[in-house]
Amino acid sequence: MLNLAGGIRTLRDWSAVQWETVKNVDRIDRSVLLADLSQQHGSTTQLLPILEREGVAVVPDYWTAEKCAAARAEIDRVMEANPAAVQKNSCGSDRRLFGVEAGSELLAEFHRDPFPRSVGELLHGFELYNFATLGARIDATKENNGSGDGWHRDGHGFQYKSILYLSDVDDGNGPFEYLPGSHRLWRTAVDTVVRGLPPAPATRYTPEMIDRIVEGSGLKINRYTGTAGTLILADTTGIHRGRPLRSGARYALTNYFYHPHQINEARIQNFPPMVPGATDRVRAFCSDPDSTETHAATTVGASAAGNSRPVHGRSLGPRCFSSQSE
Repeated sequence: MLNLAGGIRTLRDWSAVQWETVKNVDRIDRSVLLADLSQQHGSTTQLLPILEREGVAVVPDYWTAEKCAAARAEIDRVMEANPAAVQKNSCGSDRRLFGVEAGSELLAEFHRDPFPRSVGELLHGFELYNFATLGARIDATKENNGSGDGWHRDGHGFQYKSILYLSDVDDGNGPFEYLPGSHRLWRTAVDTVVRGLPPAPATRYTPEMIDRIVEGSGLKINRYTGTAGTLILADTTGIHRGRPLRSGARYALTNYFYHPHQINEARIQNFPPMVPGATDRVRAFCSDPDSTETHAATTVGASAAGNSRPVHGRSLGPRCFSSQSE
């Protein structure tokens, strides 16, 4: 049975999210930013078409194996120092700590890295802010459901993350999996109308739902293995998960990007407790989103005076008014 009402609801939900972005966020001057990025990272022009088409692009060897080993040790150290902020999912096999950038200078390097953020801005055309960096370790147990606790999308309209593998990741220890094309509105609407996907704002899906989409569309789930230091850039509007682990463990860092108007006290409260200092940074951004201390440190080409990335349109203005939930 066709679910036309669900398809219409999904279309309206995505359109509403996108309209809020258009109203409240400065557009990026894509030509200037692309030229800047291409000079610093020659692979940018190859990555963007893949990211637009598939929803995911991969940069191998983004960090060295030695740096990843040091980062794994840092995650363990910061978790041990902040036990109250460590979240445990999948019966304790998935340990997650938000705001690790506030507890480790090494981990803060990934948080401050302007390249992943800038690629996301090129992808969508609007300014982004790195809300927090997640440090995570997940171990193979009978109960683990993989990173993210099963198939889901992070939101409707547009969401974006950058994920850095700190461990070698093969088929057995939790590779990132993604349903290609599911980041597109038309695909989401079709899967809702024809294949029984729950309409927006639902974001969680059972394995049976994913099987229906794969069988009905002929799509193949993409699985992203890689050595430690592999960078994954993902439009997490698309349906994805961390594959349940059958062996070993997996460490990773994940940057959570949002548009500036989505950063507010409600967003902070909807997140788990973070490493001390991370929440203060976000609140400072809400109070003064144009501050060079809270914003320009992660800007490509920022000068010593804190010049921001090229944008056009109206002034940035206050951004802390959205009540959009997690």
